[in-house]
Amino acid sequence: MRTSTIGGTLRFAVALARTSLAAAMAHRGTFVMQAGLMALNNAIFFTFWIVLLRRVRTIRGYGLSEMLVLYGIVAAGVGLAMVVAGGMRQLARVIDEGELDAVLAQPKPTLLYVLGRRSGASGVGDIVSGLVMIALSGAVRPIGAPVVLLATVASAVMMVSSAVLFGSLAFWLGPIDAAARQLSDLVVTFSLYPEPLFGGALRVLLFTLVPAGFVGYVPARLIRAPSIGGAAELIAVAAAYAALATAVFARGLKSYCGGSRLDLVG
Repeated sequence: MRTSTIGGTLRFAVALARTSLAAAMAHRGTFVMQAGLMALNNAIFFTFWIVLLRRVRTIRGYGLSEMLVLYGIVAAGVGLAMVVAGGMRQLARVIDEGELDAVLAQPKPTLLYVLGRRSGASGVGDIVSGLVMIALSGAVRPIGAPVVLLATVASAVMMVSSAVLFGSLAFWLGPIDAAARQLSDLVVTFSLYPEPLFGGALRVLLFTLVPAGFVGYVPARLIRAPSIGGAAELIAVAAAYAALATAVFARGLKSYCGGSRLDLVG
C-alpha cells in the first residue's frame, strides 16, 4: 500500500511539473526570451573567470576546467530546481499571506502543490548553459552522462530543500519573503566560488545551514572524480535535507492559522 502511495505521489509530482512547464511555455516568445537571457547572463558572468584564470592559471587548485564543471553543475541544478519547483521562490510569501488556504483541501501533499504549480522559464536557460559548460570542461566523457544527471538532480534537490527550509520560517517569523530569497541567493553565490577559498567556521556553515557545498562543490567533485562512495554520500545528504525540509514544513503547517482566501486550486 505504501509503495503504491509513493508511486502515486511521484506520478503526481511529474504531472504537476509538466503542467506548470507547459503553462510557462504558453507564451513562447516570452519563454524563449527569458531562457535565452539567462543563458547569456551565465555566459557573461563566466567571462570573469576566463579572464582571471588566463592570468593566474589556477586558484588553489581550481583551473578553467574545474570552474566550468563547478559553474555548470550549479547552473544546471538551480535551473532544474526552478523548472520543476519554481514555487520555492514564493514559499515564504504564500505562507505569510495565507495563500496556502487554496491548496490545503487538495488530496496530495500541500508542499508539492506549492512548489510545483509554478515553473521558471529562466531555469531552462540555466540547464542548457550549465550542461554546455560541463561538456566544454573536457572532464566528462559521454559514458559519464549518468553521473552528471545524478549530480544535477542532487544539486536541485539541495537547492529546493534549502529554499523550503528558509521559506518555512515564515510560519513562525511572519513576513520574511525578502530574507528567505536572500538566503537562497546566498547559497547560489557561495557555491560558485572555489571550495578551498573558505575555511574554518565559514566552511562548516557552507556544508550545514547554507548548504552551498552540496549544491556545487560535492556534485562537481563527483563529476570530476566519479566513485560509488561519492555518489552514495551525495544521495544520502540530498535525501536527508529533503526529509528535514519536508518535516519542518509539516511542523509549521500544524501551526498555520490560514488567511482569508476562499478560492481553491483544482
